[in-house]
Amino acid sequence: MTARRYTCRYALHRLLALLGVGACAGLLLATFPGARAQGLGSIEVQAGSFATASTGERLPFWLGANQRGAVDPTSTNAGLRLGAYRPFEESPGLKYAFGADVLGRASQNGTVAVQELYGRLRYGPAQVTVGRRGRVVGRIDTSLSMGSVTWSQNAPPPTRISASSNGYLPVPGLGDVAAIRGYFAHGWFGDDRFTSGALLHEKSLYLRLLPPSSPVTAHAGLVHHAMWGGDSPLRGPQEVSLRQWANVSFGLNIAGRPTQTQEETDQVDANHVAMYDFSLDVDLGTAKGRVYRQFYIEDTPGLWFRNVWDGLWGARIQLKDSEALVHTLLWEHLRMTRQGARFDQGEDRGADGYYNHFKYKGGWTYRGRTLGTPLLTPASATPGLSDNLPGVGNNIVVAHHLGVEGNFRSGLSYRVLGTYSRNYGAANKVCGSPRCRSTTSRLIGRQDQWSFRLGVRGPLVEQYNLRFRAAAALDTGEFYGERVGLQIGVQWRGLYSIE
Repeated sequence: MTARRYTCRYALHRLLALLGVGACAGLLLATFPGARAQGLGSIEVQAGSFATASTGERLPFWLGANQRGAVDPTSTNAGLRLGAYRPFEESPGLKYAFGADVLGRASQNGTVAVQELYGRLRYGPAQVTVGRRGRVVGRIDTSLSMGSVTWSQNAPPPTRISASSNGYLPVPGLGDVAAIRGYFAHGWFGDDRFTSGALLHEKSLYLRLLPPSSPVTAHAGLVHHAMWGGDSPLRGPQEVSLRQWANVSFGLNIAGRPTQTQEETDQVDANHVAMYDFSLDVDLGTAKGRVYRQFYIEDTPGLWFRNVWDGLWGARIQLKDSEALVHTLLWEHLRMTRQGARFDQGEDRGADGYYNHFKYKGGWTYRGRTLGTPLLTPASATPGLSDNLPGVGNNIVVAHHLGVEGNFRSGLSYRVLGTYSRNYGAANKVCGSPRCRSTTSRLIGRQDQWSFRLGVRGPLVEQYNLRFRAAAALDTGEFYGERVGLQIGVQWRGLYSIE
């Protein structure tokens, strides 16, 4: 190992170790008041149905993407969802919350599944969550965004145990000038994947400069996910131990670069996915503005911004009048092209094979859906590739995205998404058999694609708390071809107080 590569790897270990310590320290910055008993309080119960259809064999992109896996993109859908949620109460002492969401869906891949099932405890500034609960990673817009580059709303959540701070906590001695928030989790990916029983490690640490009341606030964070352990049909059971967990948590044996030796490659024990996440919030009087930038990282060179243009840019302006005709405007730009390639040495773009991994051939996916931005598509959703191939088949992507949200009148809202993407396939993809050890280039010529969605929501029968939602979507271009789809649904909500 060269001195330069050793220095890079050592710096990475220190950085990830600091991240882990900081995330835990964020939970201990305040004192804990005494606990008290609580009743069940208010519980929100939900019931809804939906139906989705398309003119093509698959649904248009924005009818299936970022739905937490509830909609089957491969066919017509009809589904029923039932849920119950109890949020935290605003009271001192020990607090708890829980939630459950059950989905029944008739489609080509029909299912009855528990989408969410979790319990939460909060005590002072610290909180613990156990179970399956959806979460948004990063400082992105949560309703209009394409999705974070590491963890979007595209796939259903896996089972986790997490500890986190309750929002930002002031740094002692600095008052509101600086605050931090941390997150630390262990999870399970389950058996329904190429490497069965794989485990999930996650942590993040964010710093906020200046208080929320300030006209300008800045945020900076480092987010780290890792897939490890499990039983590979090609390599057998992978080590699961406290020592191995420490190696994964601190980033030991992480991939150095695409041209590392075979011996170094064999020592890589996890599929690491990370990002630097920066944002700036500005109070504009009648509106709020936010700009954000996510730098995507998969190996050591990514930490030093070799792939400086890879990642997500975003700019949002949001009126404080939530009933305005145009309430929110969002623009995003995604670029995932260089991927660690050293252009000065003749390497082609796509060298790292984002979201793919030589040991974890299922890639950065869960239940057949990409965990990061859905514009990087699994092999099963990539035109021209076999449905039974594991991993991600289209990961060299450039895209521009617009989102608009607002209200036609009180209670009737709309949301518009429009995405233009250039798709180039994947430089390294598993060959024809799911168990094949070799890789081959799956690059395609540039294929442009336009994807649109228009959705509306509003009251149906107000006295019974019934609401409707409908959406129309369109794909046109070379990558997905031409297809039009429609989704309709009805939802009921009720609030019950149980002491």
